[in-house]
This record gives sequence, structure tokens and C-alpha cells, in this order.
Amino acid sequence: MGFHSVIDVVVTDIAPYFKTEAGGAQTHLEGNRLVLTCLAEGSWPLEFKWMRNSTDITKYTPEYRYTIASLKREDAGVYQCVVRNRMGALIQTRADVRVAYMDNFAELEQRKTVSQARAAVLNPPAVTSYPRPQVTWFRDGFKIIPNHRVAITLDNQLVVLGTAAADAGRYYVQAVNERNGENKTSPSIYLLFVFIKLHNSHICLYVYKYIFRF
Repeated sequence: MGFHSVIDVVVTDIAPYFKTEAGGAQTHLEGNRLVLTCLAEGSWPLEFKWMRNSTDITKYTPEYRYTIASLKREDAGVYQCVVRNRMGALIQTRADVRVAYMDNFAELEQRKTVSQARAAVLNPPAVTSYPRPQVTWFRDGFKIIPNHRVAITLDNQLVVLGTAAADAGRYYVQAVNERNGENKTSPSIYLLFVFIKLHNSHICLYVYKYIFRF
């Protein structure tokens, strides 16, 4: 009498799980190619869907990568992958994608008048940039070094206390985006100095202004 052994093979479905998680905040240069990956395992078939800022940007497909051929600043946002199989669905940790860029200065040349001994406050010309650029002030081609009379605020305003005729000149800033390396020079701000003097019982107004040299 023979014996027959029976081996039962049990196939267990595995719910999807991620091999790696998204890496949090990441900054990329405008115009570069971006590839996001959703490395997941589990019982096949697996399907993947991508979201940006909690809004679907793809349907479920077998493709685990999301590619942007040329990044625009509008592509910045929080990206997440959702993977599913017949056992359920799982959402990936957020990937905060930021896009580095810098526009040109939008403003034109300016002229500002200040009276003797008054404080002069110069606002840096506006430039749109991410991340916020490093700003350096110049006067007549020379870098301005803060001292007991000259200060630069956290908002990059230039403050000159107790102005004198020698403070008249051409001021401008250089803005550097340290992420993409762009360097832009602003339009000029010409500071004019007004000096009031009493002469023979009359008030005389003197204006010291920058002399244009080409």
C-alpha cells in the first residue's frame, strides 16, 4: 500500500509598501529635468498615481516615475505618490519640491533727495527670486561697508545717518541667487543732497547732485 504526500502551497497577497520614502524638501533649478520615483513593492499588479498639493495630476498607471522635462517655477509644490494593488492603497511621504529662479529687476532708475543732516533711507530695487537673493550695496562702483553712520537692515534697506554733500552719488545693489548662481545688477538710485543756508537774511537752497560721467 503506497503513501501519497500532499503539499499545500499557500500564496499570500502582500499589501503595497515603500522601499524608500521621499526626501523632504528639495530645490531644483528652473529649466532642469525633474524625475520623481515611487519605489514600492507588494503583490502585482501595482498601480501608481501622483498628486501635487493634494490634487491628482495623473491617473493610476503601472508607471512608478513622474517626469517634468523642463521645470517651471509654477511646478513647485508638495508631491506625493499613491500606490495600490488588490490588497489596498498607500500614500507616500511628502516631497516638497522648490524651484530656484531669479527675474530681472523690474524698476527703473530713481532719484531721491535728502536734506542736510537728515537720514537717507534707500530701498533696494525689487527683484523676484527664490531663494531670497544675497544683496550687496554699492556707491559709485565701490562696495558699501556699514559703519557708525551707515547701516543695512535685515530687509536690505540702506540707511545713511547725518547725510552730507559727500553722500550724494549713484547707488545700486547687486543681487546673487546662491542656489542657481545668477547675479543681477539693479538700476541706479541717484541720491541728491539739499543744503539750506541763511545768507543776508535770505534762505538759499543748494542742491548737490551726482555728476553724470560717460
